[in-house]
Amino acid sequence: MELKLYPAPYHIVSWLFLRLLAFIYFSAFASMAVQIEGLIGSNGILPIATRLAAIQGVVAGHEKFWLFPTLFWFDASDLALNVVCFTGMVAALLVLLNVFTRSALVLCFILYLSLVYGGQDFMTFQWDFFLLETGVLAIFLVSGSRIIVFLYHWLLARFMFMGGLVKLTSGDPTWANLSALSYHYETQPLPTPLAWYAHHLPDWFHGICVGGIFFIELIVPFLMFIPRRPRLFAASATIGLQSVIMLTGNYNFFNFIDGLVVLVFVRR
Repeated sequence: MELKLYPAPYHIVSWLFLRLLAFIYFSAFASMAVQIEGLIGSNGILPIATRLAAIQGVVAGHEKFWLFPTLFWFDASDLALNVVCFTGMVAALLVLLNVFTRSALVLCFILYLSLVYGGQDFMTFQWDFFLLETGVLAIFLVSGSRIIVFLYHWLLARFMFMGGLVKLTSGDPTWANLSALSYHYETQPLPTPLAWYAHHLPDWFHGICVGGIFFIELIVPFLMFIPRRPRLFAASATIGLQSVIMLTGNYNFFNFIDGLVVLVFVRR
């Protein structure tokens, strides 16, 4: 079946999207490169070689690759760990320079998948899996398929909606009574200097903001599938929320990916 190409206005934004995704990939690989030996190296906190040996002891044959998909099955030395990181950085630069883009995107995905599984407890955060989902779709975005654009809509809508649903079903009374932000800024792992000022805003304002979060995460995602102005409103609301989160807390490249994915459907 022949896939229909997306309209011309998507060409520019897709090109920009892939270049910014390359920057995120590069940052992710570079960040891991400076700490990988200390985390999962031979003398690290959770040596990957020990983990692989334990899996191999209970899983036979090629099944181990499906259970624990990582290139470190072939070599788990400290040199191999660094090679994966630096090769990923090179692949990301190729995407950034628009050279062998699809092949480089495939390589970025495989290498980062290897790091996510090899990184064990240190690579189990939302942003790691969000980058993998975004990255695997990017491989096919190069072909200009409308289906991939729709899947990006679905990815972002699903991610945002589940974020709101988790808050509602968590059993945390602060979300139910709209007081969560009265505690959030001082209890989050890595607050920014602006978080201090946000924390001292009035409680009534925090309550309004929590209500706004629920609106953006539970209602706005449905607007992502409606053309023109509703979709632009959804894009603006999503980018606005992620921008505020980035200004008041350090969440790695997580919020930047979220805002980046919005670019795929910002088209009138």
